[in-house]
Amino acid sequence: MKQSTLQQSLQAACLTLLFATAASQAEIYKWVDANGKTHYSEKKDDAGRAKVEEVKIRPSADSANAAPAQSWQDKEIEFRKRQVQKQEEDDKAAKANAAKPSPRVDYRKDDDTTRCNLAKDILSGKAVHGNGARTDANDRAIAERDKSTYCR
Repeated sequence: MKQSTLQQSLQAACLTLLFATAASQAEIYKWVDANGKTHYSEKKDDAGRAKVEEVKIRPSADSANAAPAQSWQDKEIEFRKRQVQKQEEDDKAAKANAAKPSPRVDYRKDDDTTRCNLAKDILSGKAVHGNGARTDANDRAIAERDKSTYCR
């Protein structure tokens, strides 16, 4: 069975964390050789017959006060929240920038010129119904008839 990249990455991260923890818990030894030179090592045997002293290492104040690392689940939740927020902002911007219909031409004056212009606007797709609905096949058929009747 093939492992996903995420699983492999997670396993690698766990192993790295395990080794880092083990390395940070390593014991440090100090000894002085026959020439009076001070040496430090992680192995007690490196000192040979010299007197070995274990060095106690205290964790730094920064590491003690550091905030615990977030789990990947927490990071994923925050990421998804940011995505939703960004999508909402994009939707608001799109609505604000949406093409607003141009003001309607007043076709109430009932003469041949206005009926001809209305028919042309319907056929070109510029005119819409008062409620904003698009024109349909019936509207276009009537506009064709009006165009042939009123446009000369």
